[in-house]
Amino acid sequence: MNDLKIAKRNLSDALGDNIKLYWANMKLWYRQKITKEEFDLEARRLLSDDNIHLHNEFLVTVLTRCQILSSESSEASKVKSSSLSSSTEKLTKKSKPPKKKKVLVRPTFENRFVPSDAMLKAPAVAMQVEESLDFCARSLFLPDPAMLHGRVFVTAWEWGIDNVSGATIPLIMHSVQHVLKNVISAVISRRSGYSVREGKFKHNMGVFMQLPSLRNQSRDRPHLEKSSSSTNMETPSGQYSVTRPDSETSEQCAVMQQATSGIPPTQKPVSTYDLLDALQVHPGVLASHTVSCAAVERTIVRLWHPDRDELHQDDIQRQRVAQQQEELMVL
Repeated sequence: MNDLKIAKRNLSDALGDNIKLYWANMKLWYRQKITKEEFDLEARRLLSDDNIHLHNEFLVTVLTRCQILSSESSEASKVKSSSLSSSTEKLTKKSKPPKKKKVLVRPTFENRFVPSDAMLKAPAVAMQVEESLDFCARSLFLPDPAMLHGRVFVTAWEWGIDNVSGATIPLIMHSVQHVLKNVISAVISRRSGYSVREGKFKHNMGVFMQLPSLRNQSRDRPHLEKSSSSTNMETPSGQYSVTRPDSETSEQCAVMQQATSGIPPTQKPVSTYDLLDALQVHPGVLASHTVSCAAVERTIVRLWHPDRDELHQDDIQRQRVAQQQEELMVL
């Protein structure tokens, strides 16, 4: 962290009043609004030729710090798993019968040395293509700790915060998973039927809707309408225990539900139209008004696709940026 602070301080001293513009450009780069080449071009405009190396040193320090923090989190999980495995090995060793003593073989002085080929362990050098940054929109995966560390650092520096605690990253990862779970539940509940416990807890997604004219739904699953007294009892593990129905009751409920349900309709795969409908009908899924508006706007943009002329203009712009980058490299 000292190297990161030193690199940030040197860069701030070199930029001066342009530090806010530098953070804004770096934030746009993390958000995939601009490319790495465009970010380097803007940094060259803000810095002089003598101080341009501070920009490269700062980026290298940030990426190194993110990799170190992500590796530390993975090593901590490995230590926990190894401690559990060692405890299980001790238990198995106690239960195993004692092994018989091995017969010792007297060493001889015969020459059994066989020289090995030194080229077998030589590393194979291959030219690797320079990979671009992987964003969540491209990889379609949740952000990893290294990517989150970089974005959190940029946001903290933008607001004048020098350091970020390591416990912040797991909290952000769990919150992202929780929000995505709520959004997916809202989308699926708009497309298919589901069961409700105690009037608010959704479960059993994808069931067929029952016809109310054939059977009163309140009599089908009585064990789900009223919670027993055991639901208020907390177990030593910190969870609440719930009584489950026996096999006979579950079988009767399944048969009744199948008999009173109609013909299941044929549905298409989930699309952006379903996501837009779920966000508009359930605005409380995203509590922040800013995040909700941005999500709706991006969903509407996804419904539109460019034509040939726009794709051609995009290729021309990419060629111009590549040509400008080549000219800078020549200079």
